[in-house]
Amino acid sequence: MFTYEEYVSGDDLREIAREWADTVLERGAERYVVNTQAISAHDEEDKRWLAETWVPNLVENGVRAAAGVYADSAIAKMDNERIEEQLNAIDPDYEYRIFASNDEALSWLADQ
Repeated sequence: MFTYEEYVSGDDLREIAREWADTVLERGAERYVVNTQAISAHDEEDKRWLAETWVPNLVENGVRAAAGVYADSAIAKMDNERIEEQLNAIDPDYEYRIFASNDEALSWLADQ
């Protein structure tokens, strides 16, 4: 489980995401949870980079499922719904779902 403690974007986001990917790959994980409750919305360029570069790299290295936990706001939910749609379009062998809590996300991932 990866948790954002504060909003990050651009190069800072990419650096953190690459560290996460290294951890996932070192552990041979096929699933992960990312908690973004500290973020109400993501930068469009960041979402594009995650969908076009970061997630495809994870999928190529065996990751098959992920869950996102969003902040308690309508804006965050809508933003994460768009992210869910983008990420699920990447590869038929990869599934990404969003949830309002860590418990819901972990429960769903346990079934994957």
